[in-house]
Amino acid sequence: MSAERRARARKSTPPLGKQPPRSRFFLNPYTDVRFTTCPQCRGKTSQRKLPLVIHIEPLQLVALNKTCRYCPRCDLLIAHQDELEAWLAAFFTDHRPEIVGNDYLVLGTEDRADWLHGVNTQRSPQEAFECLHDFRDVIAFTPPQRWGPA
Repeated sequence: MSAERRARARKSTPPLGKQPPRSRFFLNPYTDVRFTTCPQCRGKTSQRKLPLVIHIEPLQLVALNKTCRYCPRCDLLIAHQDELEAWLAAFFTDHRPEIVGNDYLVLGTEDRADWLHGVNTQRSPQEAFECLHDFRDVIAFTPPQRWGPA
């Protein structure tokens, strides 16, 4: 899909969360690349721990306080797919084994105070969406022949 069509699709899709969108997001599918440098600007990335809101089929929302790579220059948040899936499998094997391996989608983030409130009390999906910050953009990077400095 072209960049123009993606931009049009984003504008026509209403946001799920009631909070203002934050950051651009990349779910890293590459197990051999950890992105200590930004794939866009080649600057050093830092680590940022924040609650990711994840939807798992069918109708399961979970907020995971996850450490991700972050490029402040590009406002790019990078989560590693293998780490995320390992946590989801371990957690749901004990709590709801029937949904282990189901499709999931990282919807956005929420403020730490909202996440802490949700840890201590059960929330409805509607209450969770009241706290959700959608991502400004979800992007993908295709690996060049060799990742690394130019």
